Amino acid sequence: MGMHSYLPEFIALFSMNFLNLVSPGPEMAMMVHNSSRHSRKIGLYTGFGIVCSTIIHKTYTLLGFGMFIAKSPMLFTIIKTIGSLYLFYLAYKIFFGEKHKEETIKTPRKLTPKKAFKIGFLLDILHPSASLCFISIFAATVSPETPFKIQIIYVILLVLTSLTWYTLMSCFFSNKILVRYIHKTGTIIDKITGIALLGLGIRLAFITIK
Repeated sequence: MGMHSYLPEFIALFSMNFLNLVSPGPEMAMMVHNSSRHSRKIGLYTGFGIVCSTIIHKTYTLLGFGMFIAKSPMLFTIIKTIGSLYLFYLAYKIFFGEKHKEETIKTPRKLTPKKAFKIGFLLDILHPSASLCFISIFAATVSPETPFKIQIIYVILLVLTSLTWYTLMSCFFSNKILVRYIHKTGTIIDKITGIALLGLGIRLAFITIK
């Protein structure tokens, strides 16, 4: 069978994965915050950290390990608990992490590319519901008979899509006009991001495996 024979399957996988990618979540909230409050470079590194985490999620899904996590309540509970606590930690840092709020409105505390990458990576790797969502999408759209090499191509294309999406996000939310507006509105973007992370952390804490 030629590659074109798998096109309908890939379109279904791509469409569902893209809808999942662009839906609001902790990754999007942190991308908006880091890109607008720090810089385009910091946004790019945050996005790259997220993408590196998704590579791990997609790889173990491809190898079949994802089903082990999906069917292991104890492991899932451990991961989601750590993930929830990390989201609460990030929300706390945004709300109370800066001692001189008035000064940091104009000059946000410097975030290094290494720290931005770490935030993005941990944010996604400790978010098991995102992983389970991809496992479900993959299982629902990709046939077990699809050759492994074709599945690898699928994963590579999906990773490139994620990289493109987060790059565009970092460019858009670091736009000078938008950043100038955000700075004029003070800490509104911080409060929105903090509330979003707090809410998502609570939501994650109550997610169970069906």
